Amino acid sequence: MNMIKERKRPLKRIAIAILGLVLLFFLMDFLFPVNTNIEYSPVIEARDGSVLHSYLTHDQQWRMNTRLDEITPELRKAIIYKEDKHFYHHPGIDPLAIARAIGRNLFHKKRTSGASTITMQVARMLEPKSRTYVNKVIEMFRALQLEVHHNKDQILQLYLNLVPYGSNIQGVKAASILYLDKSPGQLSLAELTALSIIPNRPNSLVIGRDNHYIVKERNKWLYRFQKDKIFSPDIIDDALAEPLTAYRHFAPSDVPQFANRLRKHYPQGVEIRTAIDKTVQAKAQDIASNYMAALRLHHINNAAVLIVDNKTHEVCTYIGSADFKDKLNHGQVDGISAVRSPGSTLKPLLYGLSFDKGYITPRTIIADVPVNFNGYMPENYDMAFRGNVTAEEALRLSLNIPAVKLLDHMGTETFVHILGDAGFRSIAPKKRKAGLSMILGGCGVKLEELVELYSSFANNGNHYPLIWTKDDSLARTGSKGNTILSTQASYMLTSILAELHRPDLPNLADQASGVPNIAWKTGTSYGRKDAWSIGYNKRYTIGVWIGNFSGQGVSDLSGAATATPLLFELFSAIDRGSRNEWITAPDGVGFRLVCAKSGKLPNDYCEDQVMDSYIPGVSANERCEHLKKVWLSADGKCSYCTSCLPASGYITRMVPNIPADLAAYYNMNHTDYEKVPAHNPACTRILDGLPPVINSLTNGMTYLIMDKGKQQLQLSCTTENDVHTVYWYVNNKYYANTKVNDKTFFIPTTPKLKISCTDDKGRNANIEINIKFL
Repeated sequence: MNMIKERKRPLKRIAIAILGLVLLFFLMDFLFPVNTNIEYSPVIEARDGSVLHSYLTHDQQWRMNTRLDEITPELRKAIIYKEDKHFYHHPGIDPLAIARAIGRNLFHKKRTSGASTITMQVARMLEPKSRTYVNKVIEMFRALQLEVHHNKDQILQLYLNLVPYGSNIQGVKAASILYLDKSPGQLSLAELTALSIIPNRPNSLVIGRDNHYIVKERNKWLYRFQKDKIFSPDIIDDALAEPLTAYRHFAPSDVPQFANRLRKHYPQGVEIRTAIDKTVQAKAQDIASNYMAALRLHHINNAAVLIVDNKTHEVCTYIGSADFKDKLNHGQVDGISAVRSPGSTLKPLLYGLSFDKGYITPRTIIADVPVNFNGYMPENYDMAFRGNVTAEEALRLSLNIPAVKLLDHMGTETFVHILGDAGFRSIAPKKRKAGLSMILGGCGVKLEELVELYSSFANNGNHYPLIWTKDDSLARTGSKGNTILSTQASYMLTSILAELHRPDLPNLADQASGVPNIAWKTGTSYGRKDAWSIGYNKRYTIGVWIGNFSGQGVSDLSGAATATPLLFELFSAIDRGSRNEWITAPDGVGFRLVCAKSGKLPNDYCEDQVMDSYIPGVSANERCEHLKKVWLSADGKCSYCTSCLPASGYITRMVPNIPADLAAYYNMNHTDYEKVPAHNPACTRILDGLPPVINSLTNGMTYLIMDKGKQQLQLSCTTENDVHTVYWYVNNKYYANTKVNDKTFFIPTTPKLKISCTDDKGRNANIEINIKFL
């Protein structure tokens, strides 16, 4: 019994010793944890995972995180064979390798070989120390800690992220990108073998300088791979024959404005995966750069382009400026997020909303004539007026007066609210100050907001926020978006915007084969500081802004002449041949004949009729009244009403029913039209109809008089078609009478004035104004 106890006693002591060591290890592990929190270079990645833009770490190193999926089987086998053949079979320390190294070093009386495993090398790179036996023990302890807290793949990943490649390059990914312009997953066997050699001699083997020596060392290892049958002979032969032409490249610096934007938004992000399509981005960048080279001769220096995939809502191309390095012309400004005047680019939304609210249909007639909205008198781009135009023609020609009339009908508050729903965040802070001029560019928007809006048109009126990163894409999977236009209104709007017979069509674009079907709208801001062209088809929405970041206007700058040719060139380059994929009329869109004179349902006298699209149950069903019945004397010199109509001796005639503002426009331009003769002077009835509209002065406005007693104010008005004479009163005292299209003037004498105008039918209008004498 005693002998048995004596035999068990050493085993027990060994067990206690082992347990004690284990407990001591975990105590030390708890007290001195290994730190594997490595700062990696932030990188912005394209859709395919390739690096678009990279940044230095705080310690000025290029140290990029190599993901596990970037560690190819070839890279794994080569590294393990070369550095640690038993990597997957030891706990971080290889006792056989240590014993072998000690024996060799004692025999040669100097250090001839090491015993560091991959895990021990990781420990040394995490905590660099001088090579002493004490530090070697610490290194082994750290290796054991790494093995306890991390699996083998994670340890291999740490190794590949930390190995030195000379200068300020660390890790396989940084080396492959900066030396070979490739990601680790694209490396050939020859390339990855060459890279595996450098960490052993990072200062004496420099890629680009010592390629000849690197190839020699590389081939030595390739022959070893061949001898031990690590790779097939064919692969080895190809690797041996492959030249090494690598050299130090500049770090990736594509999409600089987008990269800086994402860095600010994700300050802790290491790998930010975007939806950028490198092929489309490169094409668009080349086209924009070449296009702007010619425009600089005209003192137009900057451009921005944003391209969105309409099916995924992802931003696939981001060009903040055509030349980021152009410091002289502020090339670092991000034209996509800059707030600029939109010109006429908001008009399509207004027309689409007006379709949905039943205000108009494409063939509705709107008078493009001078108009006064409480002192605001908009003008068209070319300073001309066109009289009656259809809504679709007004939008196609980008006429200002019809747009302002529609916005006045809808209300700016309603329009601004819908803009908010469509993603316009830059307008919100000033929404209370928004006026009718906003539809002509009197507000601030961003290119990204306009592209987001037009992408909604391409998606049948459904608005989706733009997706900038893959994280955004995952978060919004299954999102239905919010509806800003009905499918029917979107179809009607797109049909208008896709019409080729337009003044803003680039030369011969309608004759070019393969040009994609697109709908587009241009815009030019006041002072010719901004040129816009936004277009879309089923696949892409492209937004183009051209101008000067300095804010300098250029007389040659316009959306049609400057921005649209670039828009068409971009569509032709990235989506050529997609002409067959286009919109079709959705359910719920109706088609009907309307009077060409009014755009309303035909009456019995409407001979000229055209086809119009409409939304049943929404669009107005008013009958045409472009003609009206009048009773005239036998000689045609006076007209009658029902009160003074004689029993006989009169004739009945249908005459144009011309609104007062259109009649005033005809009179101003000396345009002939059929007028109703003066009303029967013997009639005492005050006729129904609209009173005169005083258009030379604005109710409630204060006017400054510099020269009291001499400076005059003008009196003029618009009236119904049957009016011939108007009578003016100042402070309830008769002043003058004039023909309808004539003007008169008066000298103000008091601080407050009441101006009255009465037509020859007895209808009256009054306004009050203030006078400030200086």
